[in-house]
Amino acid sequence: MKEYHVPVLLPECLEALDIRDSKVYVDATFGGGGHSAKILESGKDIRLFGLDQDPDSIKQSLVLQEKYPEKFVMIKENFANLRTGLALERIKKVDGILFDLGVSSHQINDPARGFSFQYDGSLDMRMDQSSDLTAADVVNNYSFEELAKIFREFGEEKEAARIANCIILERSKEQIKTTLHLAKIIENCIVSKKSIKAKARIFQALRIYINKEMDVLRTAIEDSIKMLNPDGRIVVISYHSLEDRIIKNIFKFEAKSCICPPEFPRCVCDKISTIEILSRKPIIPTLQEIENNPRARSAKLRIARKRSVL
Repeated sequence: MKEYHVPVLLPECLEALDIRDSKVYVDATFGGGGHSAKILESGKDIRLFGLDQDPDSIKQSLVLQEKYPEKFVMIKENFANLRTGLALERIKKVDGILFDLGVSSHQINDPARGFSFQYDGSLDMRMDQSSDLTAADVVNNYSFEELAKIFREFGEEKEAARIANCIILERSKEQIKTTLHLAKIIENCIVSKKSIKAKARIFQALRIYINKEMDVLRTAIEDSIKMLNPDGRIVVISYHSLEDRIIKNIFKFEAKSCICPPEFPRCVCDKISTIEILSRKPIIPTLQEIENNPRARSAKLRIARKRSVL
């Protein structure tokens, strides 16, 4: 069994969750289990539910299941199905939910998963390996317009059209099956120092599209807020602007007590403020953490507390 990977923003997450004895918590993105292990050490008689759909994460969770049989339960689900997964465990309300978004270190470092352009592996990128669509399917079968749209929307890549065209030309000669093959196409297409960032953005775009990450994220965050007990915390670490924007906008909307147009003389919307935002600006890692754990480089942490609704 592998050791747990270094959790990002760990002290900040533990403080943000406000862990109290005999309460119920959720690690909605178990990954390598680093956050879960520390949460379990931080409270007496707490219950923690971990969620992940990745087979490697399920295996990784066995140590905690054996060490904390009364405190920890692992649920094999995508966090979009958080409410359903917890309902099957007879849990309707919780006191804290943590999301550490993005790809886990153990996934990135496994060439067979195809998440990284630095390792040679099959062009896969599926979080749930039982699903059908792979990155190779998209790269080899989607039209120029579809590829450019994916790269532009999910990778925020300015050279989306250029890179899509290079992929179309290359696949007319031979199928693009590996991560290094795709990385080489992008490198040859963007002949500058910007090619590394372009590769990162294209791989990110494919991963997000294949796993429907943005739609899944919206559903999970909205459901999580509904499941929180009064004073419960939702804590979210994001790693790129698309994720962070979704979190920020959902928090902002849920915190509002009125959404009527400003020209209305009085409120008629009956909107209720469900949360209090505890992080007006995202919390970012210290320089020391970034030095010790480069994965934390782009991390942003946002926190909200569930209000008592009268």
